[in-house]
Amino acid sequence: MDDVGASERFQEAIEASGAERWHDALLAAAVLSVGRGALGGLWLTARAGGVRDAFVDHLIAGFGNAVSTRRLPPGAGSDALHGRLDLAATARTGRRVEEEGLLSAVTAGLMIVPMAERLEPGTAATLAEAMEPRRFVVLALDEAAEADEAPPCVLTDRLALHVSLDGIPLSATRAALPAGLTMTGKQRDWHAVGLPNRLLEQMLSLAFAAGHGSARAHLHLFAVARILAMLAGRRQVRPEDAVGALRLCLGIRLLSAEPPSQTPSKSDPEASQPPHKQPPGPSSGEPTPEEAEAAHTPPPPAPPDALSRLEAAVSAGAIDGLSLLVSERAARQAKQAGKAGAEMRKARRGRPYATGTTPPFTDQRPDLLATLRAAAPFQRLRRCAIAASLAGGEGGQATPQIRKEDFRYHRRRHAAPSTAIFVVDASGSTALDRLGETKGAIEQLLARCYVRRDEVALIAFRAEGADLLLPPTRSLVAAKRRLAALPGGGPTPLAAGLKTGLELALSVRRRGHTPIVVVLTDGAGNVALGGEADRALAARQADDIARRYRAEGLKTICVDIARRPRPAVAALAEELGADLHVLRAAAASGLSGLVETAMTGGRP
Repeated sequence: MDDVGASERFQEAIEASGAERWHDALLAAAVLSVGRGALGGLWLTARAGGVRDAFVDHLIAGFGNAVSTRRLPPGAGSDALHGRLDLAATARTGRRVEEEGLLSAVTAGLMIVPMAERLEPGTAATLAEAMEPRRFVVLALDEAAEADEAPPCVLTDRLALHVSLDGIPLSATRAALPAGLTMTGKQRDWHAVGLPNRLLEQMLSLAFAAGHGSARAHLHLFAVARILAMLAGRRQVRPEDAVGALRLCLGIRLLSAEPPSQTPSKSDPEASQPPHKQPPGPSSGEPTPEEAEAAHTPPPPAPPDALSRLEAAVSAGAIDGLSLLVSERAARQAKQAGKAGAEMRKARRGRPYATGTTPPFTDQRPDLLATLRAAAPFQRLRRCAIAASLAGGEGGQATPQIRKEDFRYHRRRHAAPSTAIFVVDASGSTALDRLGETKGAIEQLLARCYVRRDEVALIAFRAEGADLLLPPTRSLVAAKRRLAALPGGGPTPLAAGLKTGLELALSVRRRGHTPIVVVLTDGAGNVALGGEADRALAARQADDIARRYRAEGLKTICVDIARRPRPAVAALAEELGADLHVLRAAAASGLSGLVETAMTGGRP
């Protein structure tokens, strides 16, 4: 019976959370219908489904039937926004005829951008440039499955509101806003709502502390606070309006740390204290006024000192039984564009980014539509020239005249996937201490590399040579099976491990991937390439191979796995041109995070 009760409480908590998030989504839609072009638009994070459709329909209905709504086709470029050549009309009239672009048809209306996380930066910049003078509203539908995918920052910075529909059940969409927040025809002048300087300063400090330093975001924050006050029938912004603006714009909110079923009562002073402060007992003492207020005040409306509590929560993480929850907007806006894999521009696959008059490959076929558009404006002149050369004949009148200079070819680009190649010193007791760590790091990396099409490989060198234990793969099952039998012990053939890693890295690069070599060693190589135990020869061979890494321009990370940092590892990292790291404590998460940063960070 206890399990059944816990399941029911869990379901009730999910429904309550979904209802609260749906209420915020409807409130954001109401705010956008008032502010419109002054707010730029709304960034909607949600996968396709009934919940998103219900919200989009509600948002469009709030704008009214008189407002024009346009949808940007997925994958469309800047020419779809400004207009492109009307091929049929140009061929028929013999002069250049332009189609009407989406921007000219959506003035003061609503522009829906599906799959905004895949929007090209150039298209996003064109759309952002046209937003302010044309005063139309943008609804960016972000369908990203991973946190590292997000619409271009040039667009999201101009969207005041951010709504996430994740975790909202379909049953919650039947709820509506309270009657007190519905719009009337006289509630339009939100600019006249006053904003006290104290609230303004607190909102600015919270925005900066949460990672939002854009001046445009701050102006949007003030506008949303004024609109919320106006919707509530107030002429001046109150702390609850400021808290609502921080929640709708930046995703900053305070959540109760206690379960809903354990609401403290006035007759139990000990229950009003937060659970993490002090265990209950007769010597607990009376709660402070702030603790009592946090325990007895329901979330809506916010307490008068809510902004002060938010400021403390930003720096401390949790205060007075309340915990801070900050949305992923700041982190996703600050994400790095692309991966460590080099961007291949003359690629046979990928997204087209331009057209050219010369083929990037000898067997490249011209783009038919781009070629016809290039030739269409010259059809009348060419037909006249043909007619003159035929002494007034009509030959070739019905056939398009295409010449060599009209040919247009697509230019494609795509980010090459990365391949992390672990070259592990599996010799002796020093390396044995780190084999378990390396296995865990590879498993963690594989779990995160699958969605990015990245791969992981493993080379272990011990005894007299090096073995490729795990070829480049994205299969977590195969990796676990190979890693379980990873051997260890024996001498240190460092030169053989570096040579095998170099050959694999060059092979990976020829396949179009970007290799990242991670060398884990204590630097004590004592076996030459031929298998003889000659420490001096092994050191010279290792240095020669390391210099080839630098000559080939390979991205390399050198990790010192000795119990104490050794100068030999630092010298090897210098020869490799690698980033040197000293891993003192064995932790798979530390090594995995180190390689993850190299794979998703700056480009080599």
